[in-house]
Amino acid sequence: MDMADLSSPENSRWALIGITKCGQRGYLRPCQVVEQRAAESDDTFPLAKICTSPKEMVVVVEDDDDLRDELIEMIREHRYPVVGLRSFVEFKNVAQDYQTGCIILDIRLPGQDGLSIQEWLNSIEFPLPIIFISGVRDVSTVVHAMKAGAVEFLPKPFDEMALRRAINAAIGLSHQRHCRQASQKMVKDLIDTLTPSELVVANMIAQGYPTKVIAGELGRSENTIKIHRHRVFSKLQVNSAASVGNIIHHLAEYGR
Repeated sequence: MDMADLSSPENSRWALIGITKCGQRGYLRPCQVVEQRAAESDDTFPLAKICTSPKEMVVVVEDDDDLRDELIEMIREHRYPVVGLRSFVEFKNVAQDYQTGCIILDIRLPGQDGLSIQEWLNSIEFPLPIIFISGVRDVSTVVHAMKAGAVEFLPKPFDEMALRRAINAAIGLSHQRHCRQASQKMVKDLIDTLTPSELVVANMIAQGYPTKVIAGELGRSENTIKIHRHRVFSKLQVNSAASVGNIIHHLAEYGR
């Protein structure tokens, strides 16, 4: 093979960039924020294509028909997709339909304990964050809910802007979770395209070994290693040894 043909692939793309501006590791710049955001800004993060979800929903679980309808109308005014349900039993029947968004959950539904619902959702690692609403101001309940991961606990009646901020924060968090999962899957899928020999070379590239040293360690010719190196770059869709290293380290961090 003519070694002049082993230039970086035309479709090379940036790989991992460490911790992204929205505070997570990710592949192909999954989420970014503008350089300077106003302290009061509550915009959700712009997303890369791999992190968008067609199954996004704000789910209102509230047994009070009037309040549920009011919440739905408010949420629609802010152009969020929204659905209203009377009970958590109804929600469980459709929970698998949603990947991103949030749940607005009454802490005291008839015959149902909001904290127990939260515990169950946490046990199955459900991706939609919870915003609790309640007519009761019980400090211990609020503390318990927040420690267990609730985004917000809004006492009734609540301000529309407070609700909007809570929804933005919750949806931003769900995007981060979805981005992370999509990133991990993409990295694993890319690594799985490598042959065993190419994976050995990729790991050595990730450790900073130059082609000559890799050839010596593996008892292969430099031309052979250069071919492997090119195939690694092409299959991982990167154009630098640092990017190969980032992908390998990303996989090691989250496990296979």
